[in-house]
Amino acid sequence: MPADLAIGCSCGSLKGIAHGISGSRVNRFVCGCGDCQPYAQYLGCAGEILDTYGGTDVFQMSPRYIEFTDGIDRIACLRLTPNGVLRWYADCCNTPIVNTFPTRQIPFMAVIHTCVDRSNDNRSLDDSLGSVRARVNSPSAPSESGKWELVSMLLRYGGMLLKWRLRGDHKHSPFFNARTGQPIIAPRTISAYEVQELKKKQDLD
Repeated sequence: MPADLAIGCSCGSLKGIAHGISGSRVNRFVCGCGDCQPYAQYLGCAGEILDTYGGTDVFQMSPRYIEFTDGIDRIACLRLTPNGVLRWYADCCNTPIVNTFPTRQIPFMAVIHTCVDRSNDNRSLDDSLGSVRARVNSPSAPSESGKWELVSMLLRYGGMLLKWRLRGDHKHSPFFNARTGQPIIAPRTISAYEVQELKKKQDLD
């Protein structure tokens, strides 16, 4: 049954709600890509974000259902390449929040598991979000998903994205200005050298 899910940063300055969340309304997977790992290193909390195999547990959802109630001024934005996804985090304690496309025209958010507030919620992530549907870009993990699992996950994501777009959910994102469509915070793009150094650090961990 859909239920609200508390989200926020680890120090409590940023607080919000993901409304009406259930396993049928989100697309949950573990991403082990070469950008998520240096991002976790950049924030200085790779141990909390990444699993044993360097994967990040995320769930895709519509931006329409995210609401911030406190501390939105703590939100910062980063990208690892000039045309890469926007990675939103709380600059007070470097808690990652969500990843979005650079434009609001694509109504998509990948919410990072570490921003889910479990302090007053006894449910597990599986209870709240459903089970992980696939593990991608993690060749070292024993549970790396097969081709058909990935195809199934992508088809599910495509169908959800189309529904959200046709419904106009792209007009309701807390990360983009409702009038101009621009990001509420200008993203900082870190240099290619910084990215390479962060990847080296990840390899050593």
